[in-house]
Amino acid sequence: MPITKEEASEIKKHLLKQLDNFPKEKQEQITEQINSMTDEQTEAFVKQNNLNHLGEQCIFCSIIANKTSSYKISEDSNNIAILELNPLSKGHSLIIPKEHLEKVPDSSNNLAQEVSNKLKKKFSPQEVKINELKIMDHALLEIVPIYGNETEKHQAPEEELKSLQKEILEVEEIPIPEKPKEVKIEEIPILPPRIP
Repeated sequence: MPITKEEASEIKKHLLKQLDNFPKEKQEQITEQINSMTDEQTEAFVKQNNLNHLGEQCIFCSIIANKTSSYKISEDSNNIAILELNPLSKGHSLIIPKEHLEKVPDSSNNLAQEVSNKLKKKFSPQEVKINELKIMDHALLEIVPIYGNETEKHQAPEEELKSLQKEILEVEEIPIPEKPKEVKIEEIPILPPRIP
């Protein structure tokens, strides 16, 4: 069933709200493209990019429901941690509460701390900033490792995200102590008693 003019308009508004996540130099070009799309092109764009959730729920709810792919790096019973698709730095992540809430719950802060510690251990940033965000009325936390060379967000290619996800999830091997070498005790020969 084709989308209505109102639905197309809502989808365009929704897409335009997401531009903050794109590099500054691409925002103007993307805005022009979105605004110039016809209703049919908007519908085709939604289908082509598997964005069917735009009419019914936010992108984060869609990620939690496994309707939209993401690069998960951690999870607990109330939250998931994923890599940011347009990172500012290596390890830039989002902590998404599994419920669509107006305010970030304490459990999100706990997972953010765990992920932050893991990133510090893996990549040794100068510091790790944790910011509270609200995107599409879904409260979440952003974890940004700071290395000192950050300039602006960039769109990360899939290979980069997969490689980073693998690196973060990689379990550090705990060295197994070597067995002490057996010390061979030589038998001391027994000498016959000596007579003076």
